[in-house]
Amino acid sequence: MVQNINPSRLKYRVSLGKAGFVETPQGTNRPDFKEIKRRWCGVYTMSMTQQITLLGSPNTFDLVLIIRHQSDGLKGVKYARFKDQLYQLVGSSPDFDDSPRSFDLITLKKIDKIGIS
Repeated sequence: MVQNINPSRLKYRVSLGKAGFVETPQGTNRPDFKEIKRRWCGVYTMSMTQQITLLGSPNTFDLVLIIRHQSDGLKGVKYARFKDQLYQLVGSSPDFDDSPRSFDLITLKKIDKIGIS
């Protein structure tokens, strides 16, 4: 999908995870973010053509990140934590070429809290 990306653009860390439960001081469980894996990432800037194409899309998003290609995919990943903000994974575009120069795009939407579904 995304070729010819300079690996030096991967200068941020993103935590990829799912919803889990943590125990509160009162002894009840509440949903919270549970990290599955942590990856280096970069912010992906779309071209003007890509932005215009997405204007007709009903899906909204706040951020697109580039990560190194995950050969095992993003199994079980539903949420991400980036720069102390929680996001829901709304889409991913994996690169089908499994080479060291392959990158995946993950599309994220900002959320306030995790809901268990």
